[in-house]
Amino acid sequence: MIHFTSTQIETWIGAFFWPFVRVLAMLSLAPVFSMGSLPTLARVGLAALIAVAIAPALPAMPPVQFGTATAWMLLLQQMLIGGAIGLAMTLILSAVMFAGSVVGLQMGMGFASLFDPVQGVQVTSLASFLNMVTLLLFLAVNGHLILLAVIARSFTLLPVAPNLGLAAQTWLALAQQGGSAIFSLGLALAAPVIGVLLIANLGLGVLTKLAPQLNLFAVGFPLFFILGFLALYLVMPVMQNVVQHLVDVGLSLSGQVLRQGGAL
Repeated sequence: MIHFTSTQIETWIGAFFWPFVRVLAMLSLAPVFSMGSLPTLARVGLAALIAVAIAPALPAMPPVQFGTATAWMLLLQQMLIGGAIGLAMTLILSAVMFAGSVVGLQMGMGFASLFDPVQGVQVTSLASFLNMVTLLLFLAVNGHLILLAVIARSFTLLPVAPNLGLAAQTWLALAQQGGSAIFSLGLALAAPVIGVLLIANLGLGVLTKLAPQLNLFAVGFPLFFILGFLALYLVMPVMQNVVQHLVDVGLSLSGQVLRQGGAL
């Protein structure tokens, strides 16, 4: 008769459970996978399939007795590590939404706001459109597959162990670099359109001085719309290169987060 000890059973379960928790945390915050329109059961099922697929190639998991303080600490660590990887990529791609919000306000589209189902916040319609384009291009450049490769690699850089995790300076670096990237990259993306609209504002100001009887709102509002969309039309062909660069920056930030992991 075959007998199994509780330690063996917990080791077998842990070989799947710990990767599952880390992958699920990453999917909950990563671009595309964290969309509110994606059912929670689908996200959980996808995390389970990924964990089953990568578990045989991962380092051996530590024998931890479930229900103990060590097990709860490991659970929290895996959630934080997976969440940090997904959050790093989401922060970088949010630069496009920030650029869309800035451009939308300059074009006079601040009143045209709607609820974005992807981010779950109220944004301008232009920012929501650019965000959807970014997510589609993110899938086109295989960004989702790259994220899965990163999460699999993370078990080598940060193995499942009670004394390993993300140090405090790692979260500080994630907040500083992620936040600065949103503003710097976002403004860089919006700069061409803002430059066109700025020239239009200067020209309209001179025209208003020359012809005070000119209705500023009747001329300026449609003019900014036309010039803004024309500038966006000219920028769209390079969006794939932009998204590819953002994915590279996000991967660099994720790698830095994993490399800076240390004892808690």
